[in-house]
Amino acid sequence: MRRLWRCVVPVAAVVVAFTGGGCSTSKGPAPPKPGTPPFFWAAAKSAWQKGDFQATMKNLMSIIATENEYTRRAQIWQVVLDAGMARGEMEWADILDEGRPAAKAREIDFRKLASDARALAGQSAMRFADTGHKLMPALSEEEILLPFPMPDANRNRPVEVERIVKGILPMPAEVERLHGLMVRRGVALSVIAAADPGGDFEKAKALLSQPEPKVKRTDFLMYLATQFTEISQLFAPKKLDRAARVKLFLDEAKEALAAVPPSPERTKLQKKIEEYEKKLPKIPA
Repeated sequence: MRRLWRCVVPVAAVVVAFTGGGCSTSKGPAPPKPGTPPFFWAAAKSAWQKGDFQATMKNLMSIIATENEYTRRAQIWQVVLDAGMARGEMEWADILDEGRPAAKAREIDFRKLASDARALAGQSAMRFADTGHKLMPALSEEEILLPFPMPDANRNRPVEVERIVKGILPMPAEVERLHGLMVRRGVALSVIAAADPGGDFEKAKALLSQPEPKVKRTDFLMYLATQFTEISQLFAPKKLDRAARVKLFLDEAKEALAAVPPSPERTKLQKKIEEYEKKLPKIPA
């Protein structure tokens, strides 16, 4: 019997080692169920890491569609992303406008590309405005969590766009690539502005590398006020020409600014808002 037990023990040890334990068959936590907020949240994070901002937005909007534990964080992420996408498209359109007079025979192509960019900017801008309007009254905490890391995107303007400014339009594939880089630049600049009031890349990067990066509520409201102000000009007379929307964005900017304490930056932005308001045509009641 002792000889039999000596033979059984080594065999049992081999079986335990092979199965990874005794009776336990646990394989860790189950992955999020498709179609649930945790699933969309994980998908948004994965898309963000890959630089796929359209997929990130799609998943964030799926979260925001219902009230759940991820809704607030998704709203904050979405407004920063949409502000960046809108600003990126706006800058791309301005580059095309700048190069159009020198384009001569290709002037129509420049005009169409700029028009398409502003249409896309308008979609992002209105999503930003809708969520930003809903989000502001809910920002009651003294510090706001930024639920995203620094994106893998170059914040510098691609040098190749200088040829477009001079009226030279590259092949369609290259135009598409540069367009994408400009949108990614817009997102990177938006993230930096949200993470650091001074727009310092290194400070923003350091903050966003923390486990739970947070900014002061007043700083985030200042960020929102700035974005509302700048994006309002997408709807200016020589752009999309929607005076009512310019006013809507400037009103939202003033609402965000109302909770920001006095500072030189606040005063400067207030003056810019007033300048834009003076240029508004009379809007019918």
